[in-house]
Amino acid sequence: MAKLLMGYRDQRMGIMSEVITGIRIVKMYAWESSFIKRINNVRVSKELETIRKNSVLKIAIRYLKNLMPYLVSFATFGTYSLFDNVSRGPFGAKIIFVSMPLFSLLRIALAYIPEIVPSTSKAIASSRRISKFLTASEIDISAINRQPYDRDIIGSSDDDVLVSIDGGTFKYTLSGNVILRNINIECTRNGLVAIIGRIGSGKSSLVSAILGDMIKYSGNVAVRGSIAYVPQQPWILNATIRDNILFGSNYDREFYEQVIDACALRQDLDALPTGDMTEIGERGINLSGGQKMRVSLARAVYSRADVYLLDDPLAAVDAHVSKHIFTHVLGPQGLLQSRARILVTNAVQYLNNVDNIVMLNNNTIVEQGSFRRAMNRRGDIFEFVHRHIGGENTFISSGGILSSTENISNGISDIGGSGISEQSMVDANAISIRKAPICSDKHVLPEQSGKQTNDDGRITTTELRQKGAVKWKIYRAYINSSGALNVLIIVVTLALLVIVEVCSNLWLKHWSADNAVLSSFHATGYYLSIYGVFGIFFTFVELLRLFFIWNVCAIQASKIVHQNMLTSVMHLPMLFFDTTPTGRILNRFSSDLEQCDEKVPASVSSTTIQLCGLVTALVIIAIVAPLSLTIMPLLILVGTYYQRLYISSSREIKRLDSTTRSPIYAYFHESVSGVSTIRAFGQQSRFIAEIEHLIGQHMRVDNAYRLINQWLPMRLETMGSILMCAAALKAVASMHYSGVGNPAVLGLVISSTFTLANTSFSILRNYGNLEVAMTHLERAVEYGNLPSEAANIIEDCRPKEVWPEQGVVEFKNYSTRYREGLDLVLKDLSFRVAPRQKVGIVGRTGAGKSSLTLALFRIIEAAGGQILLDGEDISQYGLFDVRSKLSIIPQDPVLFAGTVRENLDPFGSYSDQDIWRALEQAHLAEYIRSKDERLEYMVTQSGENLSVGQRQLICLARALLKHAKVLVLDEATAAIDNATDEIIQQTIRSEFKNCTVLTIAHRLDTVIDSDMILVIDGGRVAEYDMPQNLLAKRDSMFAKLVEEAQNSRAQ
Repeated sequence: MAKLLMGYRDQRMGIMSEVITGIRIVKMYAWESSFIKRINNVRVSKELETIRKNSVLKIAIRYLKNLMPYLVSFATFGTYSLFDNVSRGPFGAKIIFVSMPLFSLLRIALAYIPEIVPSTSKAIASSRRISKFLTASEIDISAINRQPYDRDIIGSSDDDVLVSIDGGTFKYTLSGNVILRNINIECTRNGLVAIIGRIGSGKSSLVSAILGDMIKYSGNVAVRGSIAYVPQQPWILNATIRDNILFGSNYDREFYEQVIDACALRQDLDALPTGDMTEIGERGINLSGGQKMRVSLARAVYSRADVYLLDDPLAAVDAHVSKHIFTHVLGPQGLLQSRARILVTNAVQYLNNVDNIVMLNNNTIVEQGSFRRAMNRRGDIFEFVHRHIGGENTFISSGGILSSTENISNGISDIGGSGISEQSMVDANAISIRKAPICSDKHVLPEQSGKQTNDDGRITTTELRQKGAVKWKIYRAYINSSGALNVLIIVVTLALLVIVEVCSNLWLKHWSADNAVLSSFHATGYYLSIYGVFGIFFTFVELLRLFFIWNVCAIQASKIVHQNMLTSVMHLPMLFFDTTPTGRILNRFSSDLEQCDEKVPASVSSTTIQLCGLVTALVIIAIVAPLSLTIMPLLILVGTYYQRLYISSSREIKRLDSTTRSPIYAYFHESVSGVSTIRAFGQQSRFIAEIEHLIGQHMRVDNAYRLINQWLPMRLETMGSILMCAAALKAVASMHYSGVGNPAVLGLVISSTFTLANTSFSILRNYGNLEVAMTHLERAVEYGNLPSEAANIIEDCRPKEVWPEQGVVEFKNYSTRYREGLDLVLKDLSFRVAPRQKVGIVGRTGAGKSSLTLALFRIIEAAGGQILLDGEDISQYGLFDVRSKLSIIPQDPVLFAGTVRENLDPFGSYSDQDIWRALEQAHLAEYIRSKDERLEYMVTQSGENLSVGQRQLICLARALLKHAKVLVLDEATAAIDNATDEIIQQTIRSEFKNCTVLTIAHRLDTVIDSDMILVIDGGRVAEYDMPQNLLAKRDSMFAKLVEEAQNSRAQ
């Protein structure tokens, strides 16, 4: 059962992790309700249902624990009265009230069983899961023949081969299909190899094979020297820009500055509040796609590696920056000119400057060779280049829009003579990367952290920790979640238990007092039968109490608390996710929620039953010996003293325990997402050391909590023993000196005093545990009450079903910022898009193009002005009504674990025919049909079993399926080769001809045929006119952007 429960929790947390990581897209698609339903389904129908079944065992254990003293006392007293009433004397006070404390001790011992059994079960299940993980197959490090390399030793030459694959065949899983077949490539120590091919042809897989991330089925792979890796989707640490670039290396100022300039980051750093000491935030949330890629590239360059694996780094940047990076970093005169470089790219304009071109198709190499040889051979490479350059339907010139180029040679630039401005760059020969030790003595400073240096650059917020006692509103929230009627039933059962306990103890007193007179079998049977009736009634009421606590209240409260948390988090503004690490959120939904499921009801159950015992003891003493209650002030005094010390300390330590666990989740989540990069750079030991440090911090807190839990019981049990001794001595002295006293009454008083002391101290301990458990509920309730973004639906203000009918988009003096205290990112934007117009939105990196998209989808809200859709202010409607009426193909394609159908149609609104039509239009149907499962083909987490280009086509299919009146393309084809880009553009032109289309792109040829061009600069509208008019003005910003693109693509 424990193993099953852990599996369901893993399933829920897997979905939750994906949703939080892709929350921006979830909001843009207005898919919150779909994922809420999906997660709640796992939570309620699987996880909570398993907890409910498991609670039957918990109820049985606790029931037997509380029943056992009754059964033992009933059996003992009955046996003695019926069969041993002569040899040891009559059944009287000395027998009963000496036995009662012993039975109470039995109850104390049995109290640990409800904790031991489930804990042992969970420990066994966890141990098996850990064992399975530790014994799982690992990457075969022997598959790659790794050798050191020193280019400075005698005998080394430019012909040294640093990367070679000979007859390589590769898979991702042992049982999976072959992904790459018969691969043969080489790269010398200063060679530049370009890997080209259509999407899904295996380009990124080839890089993974060299990294050792794939299973080598056959062949030989050899790599000499160190590796630097730039993934297709940049992996950015939640740290400063400098930390991301240094990546564990020491700071060499001279070389660092050269890298910044070569990677075109200087202007970006100057625009940031604290330069390179600005904290980027998780997943690089405050950087554009191009900026993230350049930071990732700078990290690789700074590492001074021997081998560079570059997975399409030029796709994420505009033509001007692309040319700059190729010239100053990747090309023959770049920083990496003396290094082995394997470059995945579809930027065919640079192929004339590489040493070898490798063409992939259908997961195998179909052709390779130099550019000149390939052009002469007129094979696959020639056709590929022709489709990209010669086959384009438009080409850009500052003089206007021209038809395709005359020949391919004119479309391929000679980078060596490009004449790029050398502003802020020194001579290429002077800055050519040299093999220097990572720790150099010259200009080396210790690695610094932006968090330590300057708090002004921080993005991530510090997790708040509550202080003081848990507020009554938290208890009230749990009571309300449990249901008032259910709580009332539990209170009634507690009152009945007190009455039964009092009556049964008074009955024992009456029995022992009358036993000498009524010693017949009939009298014994009478008293024993009544005592048995009390026991039966007690067991029934106790069973009812446990059932309502564990099977009703706990399940209902857990369901509502999670539902409130989930609904709240899904509708939080993006600011929260931008400033809160994913691991911190996951900690609330995993560890804290698990404690709410298990520890809170356990503490409630223990505390209430102990309270029942305390009230019972007080009532008995008040009835038979009221003067004995004089001990209560001492109990209260001692108990209050220890309670204040224990509860205040344990509560705060437990809160600290939760906050120190969050960084572990966050760092682990971040490390796993970048594991390929970490391994490629050989940084495993550094990341392992960091997570060990975080775990060590957490374990110190955990150890303190365990120690303080031993501190309290020792003192309480000592005080209880002293009080018991005092009560017994007082009773004996009273009888000895006064010669009076009813033994039955004195025995009952001593027994009740024993119960009073033990239950008083047990209540203090259990209340302390309840207070500690409630800190987890406190954290869960906190997330359930966070301020949300604007209303999802405004019932009295809903748009028409067909809105927008025309697709008119208008910005009127619109301004916005990402959060309070920051500068405006869009400033007084005013422009109008007519129905069915196609508008290309261009501008340099960081100009505000993507911010415009966020504003249209109300991911960020207006600081001034309006956005009108068909003349209606979108701010008057709920977010769902606005976002569901728009479509977007995002810059970063986000897929979720599930079937292809679920990724396209999470609400189940479309037929199979509609879905297949969308896939056909997106040119992905053939690939999906090749899978046996077809639409039920499982997409793995984050779409890892699809290429980035295929993921983007899935996003295109989503837009085609939805077919909204307004479509936004946010650099949607950056990861796709030009030929596929052209096919997609034709699809959009034909399928969305009656829709308004806003296209953000850095490939100007994808927007050159737009009806209008919007140029954004510094968050303002710089130009807005037809492309012909803007190109006719040679001093226009658009004409200059076109000229830069023209220079980078053809001389």
